[in-house]
Amino acid sequence: MKIIVQSDDLGITEAVSCGIEKGIRDGVVTCTGLFSNMPAAEFALKLVEPYAHVCLGQDVNLVAGRPCADPAKIPSLVQEDGRFKTSGMHRAIDGKDGNQDHVVYEECLIETEAQIRRFMELAGKKPEYLHGHSYSTPATWKAMEVMGEKFGIPLVRDMMERYGIVRQAGWNKKPFPLEEQRNTDPMDCILQDRDFLTHSVGWIGTHCGYVDQELFEVSTYTLIRMRDLSMVTGARMRQWIRENNIQLISYRDLIDG
Repeated sequence: MKIIVQSDDLGITEAVSCGIEKGIRDGVVTCTGLFSNMPAAEFALKLVEPYAHVCLGQDVNLVAGRPCADPAKIPSLVQEDGRFKTSGMHRAIDGKDGNQDHVVYEECLIETEAQIRRFMELAGKKPEYLHGHSYSTPATWKAMEVMGEKFGIPLVRDMMERYGIVRQAGWNKKPFPLEEQRNTDPMDCILQDRDFLTHSVGWIGTHCGYVDQELFEVSTYTLIRMRDLSMVTGARMRQWIRENNIQLISYRDLIDG
């Protein structure tokens, strides 16, 4: 079996970025997506630059921090102070009927393109994939599709379908109280998913990282990041890979292969 191990949110804060770098260096992370709009993005890119084997994508982030585009051009996505509306704010607007029409497609398009261009400015190359973050609507998906076509960047969602990639039934859920995050054992979740190993290509999605004060200001995924990091660098993970003859790959391997 071939498995992709993805760790999202590179650049969301410096501490998270340091944790992802450890997950690459001492663990099994093969793909990570950048938050190009965040202040720590440039710091994060320098951290992972030595690891040429890692597939580096763009996490299209429309809910944390400040946008790359002019906030005045994307009013449906931002608060009065220019910061993004959080995913919780959007869901409150959605209401019980889940109506997501308040998220304007043209504004998603503007910000998605701005984040991709910021990525290219910082990294000197295109992202290898596009992946959505936290809150999605038909408008956010359509914007990613259009920008993916414009820049020639595949979407993770489309690659999963094209290559028959199966998600590991995991622990990434909302809401996710701190006590539950602390007590979650991601490796146990993997070991209990017996069906996962019966497929040709699998995907394990993680949010590795260390925790700093800045993280609590932009994300509800906090303690689980350290649990994920412990999993991808742990002896149980290495033993599981060895015993099941697993080959670690990235999206690049699928596209090139």
